[in-house]
Amino acid sequence: MRDEKLSDAIVYDRLNLLKRDFCGYIGRNSPKIDANLVVFFGHVVSALENSFPGLSDDTHDEFLDAITFKVLDASQNGSDFEYIKKVASSARRLKKKPDGDVGINIVIGLKLLKIGDYERALQFLRNYWHRDTLIGTAVAYCYYFLSQSESPKVAPGSDIRRPNQNELLAREKLIDLARVQPPVNHLAQLQVEDPSFLQRIFWHMIHLGLEWFPSEKWFIEVGLRQATLTKNAEVRKELLAIGSERFYSDLDFLRELYYFKLENRDSAGAAHVVSQLITQYPNEPEPVYLGLKLSLLTTTKNAYHSFRKLAAARGIPPYTLELFDFAFDLMTNEKTDAVHRMAEFEKDYPRLQYYAIALRYISMDFSSADQSRVKKAKKALLDSVDQFCLQELNLKK
Repeated sequence: MRDEKLSDAIVYDRLNLLKRDFCGYIGRNSPKIDANLVVFFGHVVSALENSFPGLSDDTHDEFLDAITFKVLDASQNGSDFEYIKKVASSARRLKKKPDGDVGINIVIGLKLLKIGDYERALQFLRNYWHRDTLIGTAVAYCYYFLSQSESPKVAPGSDIRRPNQNELLAREKLIDLARVQPPVNHLAQLQVEDPSFLQRIFWHMIHLGLEWFPSEKWFIEVGLRQATLTKNAEVRKELLAIGSERFYSDLDFLRELYYFKLENRDSAGAAHVVSQLITQYPNEPEPVYLGLKLSLLTTTKNAYHSFRKLAAARGIPPYTLELFDFAFDLMTNEKTDAVHRMAEFEKDYPRLQYYAIALRYISMDFSSADQSRVKKAKKALLDSVDQFCLQELNLKK
């Protein structure tokens, strides 16, 4: 085992398996672990080092952080701050990196956050708000929650409510996040077994950010990224509606809305977005490209030829248009035309013969009697041509 070299993917899978085994053990034996914390953490490190010799210090410490959170989360003493410090001390001694305290502090802060001890959670999390958006929104949430127990400030002789000090701090932290724009789900310490409490806090603060700072695009942008990552279609739809209303001329939001419509098979909605884009960006090739792609997906001949003509006028290179012609022939069952077109394509663009070979291979399945195979071939063709053209035209998706 010690002489065996494992690929990164295998190490990752086996680490996750070991982590699940320990988490299961912790869930079944929490009182026993509480009574022997030093022994338990020693056993964790021993199992880790024996199973994964040569493991990086980063991965070693991240594994220890995950186990520490699980121990805190499973224990009946998890709300006792003295117990929390004792667990942290047991884990801290076994960290390898000089800044091992960072991971432990984040883990403690997350546990205190989960049990509602927001004042103490702030002590452990506030220095790390800029490392991950989820920590940043957690820090803002702590300030916001503490503000709710304070009496609101009212201007003299007026009914106008003014934010109290903690609410001002929450607002300031959200603006700081919009300015710095940290990554999301970046820190290993955030990959806890059940991150739903962090997600709830994130969305609560993002919606407050949209209310407090309606002209700040970042709250919608980061929300869309997270909604896409977590496959939260309802929230994504809501944010796109807000974004397209507040930033109706913004190309990024309209592009995102277009792809959302496509994913939900709303071709009429996607066509409306294309029309809006062409009107607002009359000299840009991207709106026309999106229209060309839509007409290819819907196999609407009149629309396709109209968009193709417009695409040529907007300067989209002929070889990309010919690839679309080839795909359109196949999608409309004009296989003979597709074969001839590909032969001409190879003759005209010998530098792209490598790609023509791949497309020929995919096109063979269009003649299959197996309809599931034909369906897969269509998807492969459309995805391939789209990705190739997006890269060639330097467009985003």
